Amino acid sequence: MFMKIGELSEKTSCSVLTIRFYEKEGLIPQPDRTQGNYRLYTEDYIDRLKFIVNCRSLNMNLTEIKKLLNYKDLPNLNCSDVNELIDSHINDVEENIRNQQKLIQQLLEIRKTCDGLCTVDKCGVLKKLA
Repeated sequence: MFMKIGELSEKTSCSVLTIRFYEKEGLIPQPDRTQGNYRLYTEDYIDRLKFIVNCRSLNMNLTEIKKLLNYKDLPNLNCSDVNELIDSHINDVEENIRNQQKLIQQLLEIRKTCDGLCTVDKCGVLKKLA
């Protein structure tokens, strides 16, 4: 069964622009086209897009997703490379969390400079940010 890009968009909750972007970036293969130049997608595209959406929901970047898709397309490879990629992503996420925690501490320190009882011209937060 073939479907046009609008139907694929509905079935995957990916916008038409996102589907075209993933096509351009090589995350999904170029589909066949009709004589009228409409893209024709198969059910395989649904699975691939759902995989990409799941990866994006885990904050994976396009390079990581491409690598995972390459591994997925070569099912006889050892999955240790997949684990290494995931471990690397975990490390990146942990680093982001540490950075966000530092940011929270900085904001809390700035927030302490204003008790909210003064006028804006004497606001400690605004002075600290100046």
